[in-house]
Amino acid sequence: MKKWLSLVALVVFTVLMVSTAGAQDDPLAGIDPTGVEILYWHEWDGAQGEGINAIIDAFNAENEFGITVVTEELGSSGTISERVSAGITSGELPNLAGNGFVNNAMTWYLDGVVVALDDYVNSPTYGLSDEEFANINPEVLAINQPQIAPFNGQLLAWPIGISGNVISTNVEILAELSESGAISFEGIPQTPEQLREAACAASELDGVNGGYAARPSSSELYDFINAFGGFIFDEEADQWNITNENAIVAMQFVQDLYNDGCMYFPDGGFFANTGEFSLRLNTFAPGSSVGVPFIQGDLDEAVETGQLEEPFEWVNTTFPSQEGVPTSLQTFLRGVVMFEGTPEQNLATWLFIKYWATSEFAQVTWTESAQYQPYNTATPDQVSDEFLAANPQYSSFADALASGEVTLFAPPAIPRANEINDVAGALYSDITIGGADVMEAAAAAEEEMNEIYAEILEDLADAE
Repeated sequence: MKKWLSLVALVVFTVLMVSTAGAQDDPLAGIDPTGVEILYWHEWDGAQGEGINAIIDAFNAENEFGITVVTEELGSSGTISERVSAGITSGELPNLAGNGFVNNAMTWYLDGVVVALDDYVNSPTYGLSDEEFANINPEVLAINQPQIAPFNGQLLAWPIGISGNVISTNVEILAELSESGAISFEGIPQTPEQLREAACAASELDGVNGGYAARPSSSELYDFINAFGGFIFDEEADQWNITNENAIVAMQFVQDLYNDGCMYFPDGGFFANTGEFSLRLNTFAPGSSVGVPFIQGDLDEAVETGQLEEPFEWVNTTFPSQEGVPTSLQTFLRGVVMFEGTPEQNLATWLFIKYWATSEFAQVTWTESAQYQPYNTATPDQVSDEFLAANPQYSSFADALASGEVTLFAPPAIPRANEINDVAGALYSDITIGGADVMEAAAAAEEEMNEIYAEILEDLADAE
């Protein structure tokens, strides 16, 4: 049976572990990064901004070469992508930039501006020691090593942490609905039908805007398809396929949820759904697991300003799956990408990446401020008990990753994946807000996705 490319399958397919063992020649040995200044474009603000600034300040103060990292804070990953695209044309690029999902890195590599990290990781002089490398999860690293030509297993981005697409869930509202008899179950919804039951019941409560607060994202559409046992990519045919039977069933479920008034799209931008969740205006709000500091911060502010009388209990959960379909979690591997500079700038950039990846201070600071799940296997035991106690949403996500009971999956990693995802996100809007026929809209979107994919494959063939 064909299925969506899982994270595990992706790792098996792409695994080409970088190792410090056996390196004979070091092309970096004669390079001196002393006194070099490098520019890092990043998207972090709030607690995440505080965390990355603390890491940069420590690196600038402690590194033996007097390297200085300066930053330009661009506020969003979308802005970074736009600036990089403009910089490829103008020649004005940073030494390091965020939004380094591997599909972005692949696209920028084809533009000739990305530095693969293999020589730096393997360098006997400046690379990872055997002990440091042993702490780096090789399965995570392998995701950023696309095997397809012309990338040929090169390490194109360095991971900063693992996140997942989850549903922020108001536990107290669910308890109220259960106690009143408005829903027939207790606790967190375990099936799409229970999710629908709770979302519809919650939408009838006074003082709320709706039950399920959606956002028009491809990730959300993919999660629903997966929860119903559907798939989006046919590996054998090497084609996108969103018209398979279970995918259509999933999309019809979504359309019915919206048409029946149980799902709504909040005004105010991409994160409006979790913003309203913080104010107790909905019960379910999907989004990234690293949204926890922002949701909790908004919730705390609402209590302080009197918008809420008291805080409420909430958790992050996976999308509930239909009976007989394994529970799954769509994971994302965010990273940073090195852009071509002088040899000295490139080496200085790597040394900052290495510090971020291997320093206990940097890893703990980043984990506790940004709440990405770490790829450094030593880090989970180093975070503080106070942090774990204060952040149950982080712990529940970590437990799900470690449980072995949740199937991890990700869409295929290809250049220009954002263009295909934009088509899927538009489809999600079309079948809900737009009221389009599910089968007709899915067929049109599938055709457009495969047209883009054919162009991508042609570009890759030309680049070999």
